[in-house]
Amino acid sequence: MFSILFAFSISWAETYKWVDENGTVHFTQDLGSIPERFRDRAEIKNDKTEDLEKKVDRPSKKDSKGQSKEKAKGKREKSKEEQQSTNIKIRKIESEVTDTFNTIISLWKEGKFEALYEYGTLSSKTNLAKENFVSRMGNKTWGLAPSWETIRDIDIKVDMKHPTFVYASARIGYKPKIAGDTIFRTETYRFMLEHGTWRIDLSKILKAVQ
Repeated sequence: MFSILFAFSISWAETYKWVDENGTVHFTQDLGSIPERFRDRAEIKNDKTEDLEKKVDRPSKKDSKGQSKEKAKGKREKSKEEQQSTNIKIRKIESEVTDTFNTIISLWKEGKFEALYEYGTLSSKTNLAKENFVSRMGNKTWGLAPSWETIRDIDIKVDMKHPTFVYASARIGYKPKIAGDTIFRTETYRFMLEHGTWRIDLSKILKAVQ
């Protein structure tokens, strides 16, 4: 009984493929039906094994490469979005600092030193009383040049690692209050963001051309 079941199992599971002298392909589940001269060239096809292989979901190398490309593309897109966001923040800071710088120059040129004092950093105001600052600015023998040559070539340097302080450079024109020619000097000021306002070191302004 056991041998009969075993033979039936083999017969059900295996199919033989063989090719005759004319090149015709034949399939059979009976090995004995294959002419003896072709039996040693017959190929065994296991239907059960083939079915299992078809059911197994194996990602091909092509799929893996495709997934890698998609992942890399996603990273590039994310990096591009982050860079765009950073550029927007930098442009915003540059615009704010430029506006503040121009306001400070305007107050300085017009002799509004009390208003200018309010744009000082907290540390510089702690070390320098308003009255002292106003007096020393008023006693300078040099002032800022006329509007058309007061300030040029403003360059703002922003480091996003420390976005609460930036450096602003500009070519500033100075003119003697009595008589004389205008001179130009490139000045660099450090601006700090304090309580939502960009502020400047007042001692740096005092050290400008006397």
